Amino acid sequence: MRELSSPLSFFYKFVFLFLWFGGFGYGVRNVIFSGIYDTRWLQYTGVWLVVTIFIFFTTGSIKKVAIDGDFLWVSNFIKADKIPLSDISAVDGSTFLSPRLVWFTLKEKSIFGKRITFLPKHRMSSGLGKHPIVHELIDELKL
Repeated sequence: MRELSSPLSFFYKFVFLFLWFGGFGYGVRNVIFSGIYDTRWLQYTGVWLVVTIFIFFTTGSIKKVAIDGDFLWVSNFIKADKIPLSDISAVDGSTFLSPRLVWFTLKEKSIFGKRITFLPKHRMSSGLGKHPIVHELIDELKL
């Protein structure tokens, strides 16, 4: 079984969001309830909410992904599913997002939906662009 996901997947899916939400949220709370009227509370609250929503929608859907033979094993850390590689219609990835994400688009909906997103293992790459595994998977799966 070849693991495609980064060991940091769990961290980015659960721990990072919790630390951001709790840590920055605590700072926003201190600004709001400091007793001194400060108009920056709205800026702090706005930034906190926008970034929290952005983090949730980018890293909240991360799955743990591995390839074994003719199947893609997908887990959201609670439940798992086995998807035939023949059910993958496309592989793509983010270009400017950090950490870079990679996703599979499926022909048929799975228990995780039609798009499986994962955080690939870190690799040094030349500048901007998609993670190198995107091109490797396209070649390997003949897409």
